[in-house]
Amino acid sequence: MESIPLLTSLCLALALGYFFTALYMLSFPRPRQAPNGGDKRVAVLVAMRNEERTIAACLKALEGQDYPSALYDVYIIDDQSTDRSADIALAFVQHNRNFHLLKIREDKYGLHGKMNALSQALETVQSEIILITDADCIVPAGWIRAHCAYFGSDTGMVGALTLLEPPDNLHPPEYRSGFFARLQALDWIYLQSVAAASSNAGKPITILGNNFGFRKQAYDDVGGFKALGFSPTEDFVLMRAIEQTGRWKIKHTMDKESAIFSYPVRRLKGFFSQRLRWIIGGHKARPWGYFIMGLAVAAYLAIILTLVKGQFNVFSAGAIGLVLGIDYLIIKQQTRKTGLNHLLVWFLPYEIFHFAYTLFFALIAFLPLKIHWKGRKI
Repeated sequence: MESIPLLTSLCLALALGYFFTALYMLSFPRPRQAPNGGDKRVAVLVAMRNEERTIAACLKALEGQDYPSALYDVYIIDDQSTDRSADIALAFVQHNRNFHLLKIREDKYGLHGKMNALSQALETVQSEIILITDADCIVPAGWIRAHCAYFGSDTGMVGALTLLEPPDNLHPPEYRSGFFARLQALDWIYLQSVAAASSNAGKPITILGNNFGFRKQAYDDVGGFKALGFSPTEDFVLMRAIEQTGRWKIKHTMDKESAIFSYPVRRLKGFFSQRLRWIIGGHKARPWGYFIMGLAVAAYLAIILTLVKGQFNVFSAGAIGLVLGIDYLIIKQQTRKTGLNHLLVWFLPYEIFHFAYTLFFALIAFLPLKIHWKGRKI
């Protein structure tokens, strides 16, 4: 019997490792709602910089929450906008007693951008639960209540799902998704599913900064953002700090009730800046995060090299099937729960896109690169 080429053997071994690691993470139960969830005092923080196109839809959704208006406040944090964003926000403030406009005009404590804006706002907010979303996001009517349901007495932070393709219960104004937008939509579903599964396994690796919440006490316990130092991924830094106290649990729910909609970036340049910001901010990820990323990159690279070398056979085909099969399972689980099964027709183009950009960013991840975000160099 002819021996299997070394590269093909390596490809199959890496694919099996990727497949069984994913199954291991998916085997853990999802977080449950807390029996003492109840009604809590909540502050919603929305950092805003030049968002005149989207801020009205964001605030209208927050205005329409089914949570008692006496129990939540919305703080719109104007981070030195130069367009009409502040004027639009002011109109909501004038008609809602629980809406407030805060204007940030300087950096403090060595912080910049969104981290600086949130830090200054949190100096005055004393609500028990802090929820964060962005000015280009639309939340469902039950968003606050769905988040609060997961905050047990030992829960320090709760992350939730962000969708780039709106489900039936969210209706962004005049939004039409194209090919690139749908590739991004599938990518966010995949990445967040992996992040949630890691969190369920007791190894949280990341959280998305446009849809998460935390206890104010947990934030104060780590000294706030001014004690943590600047990072372009303030959500990740705060998550790691809260986890490392050993006092608080981190939960990551993928429920439809707490899922929000955010607009995808329009061009590859914006996608590049976004992902580079995530990578730079994630340099201090836990070893488990590096293991997952490294295993995925190695499996993808081995598959490509096998095909380039012309070693396509039953074993390399099996390796490709394992990788594609587990990715499809991960994505399908979440598209089914959110009513976005129509995205699955784009799965194969997405996998090519995902392979390509994962390998590209793996090659440049540790170069001393600077990024531009919201008109600023970070």
